[in-house]
Amino acid sequence: MDMLNKINPEKEAWILKVKGCKIQATVWKTMIYRFKELLSEGQVYVMKLFSVVPNQGSYRATRHQFKLIFQFRTTVRADTCDFIPKTTLTICPFTELLNTKEDFDFLVDVLGLLVSVSEDKEYDKDGKKMKKAVMELAENDYRIRCALFGEYFDELNRSLSFGYAEQLVVVLQLAKVKVFRGLYHVPFISFVSLI
Repeated sequence: MDMLNKINPEKEAWILKVKGCKIQATVWKTMIYRFKELLSEGQVYVMKLFSVVPNQGSYRATRHQFKLIFQFRTTVRADTCDFIPKTTLTICPFTELLNTKEDFDFLVDVLGLLVSVSEDKEYDKDGKKMKKAVMELAENDYRIRCALFGEYFDELNRSLSFGYAEQLVVVLQLAKVKVFRGLYHVPFISFVSLI
């Protein structure tokens, strides 16, 4: 087995089992048809014949310096492995979010107490209208605002419609942090849950 922190683009044959560490794996849009039915969130897979490239750009899902790229020749096989956790959150403290002066290049996981939700508004993105709401989350004495759009707005409303609890905790997974007029908006969210 190879250690994930030793992975680099110089070698083509890797044998990986990952626990407690994350690396981003990307399937290009033109290849989605090939892997769409093979991959499910929360599952363990054995992958072969993929590329290793530097992890760059403004939507990085992990802080690992490299990422894996699926190729047409990449093979994927479902497997079981009890020591790999089903979910792994790396919670970003509010103090880190509030101290930044520019947009994050990394997607972050956020956990906070729901303080308020604004009235919904209509948002126009590339000629397509969608609903938007801003929720305020608290962590101790710190607060951030998060904008939810489209399906994430709908998911929040569905969760809130089940009834109001006094202390709702919100988990945002893989959120994009943007600094906008002193507010911290999270317009892209892959998962919202209310605990």
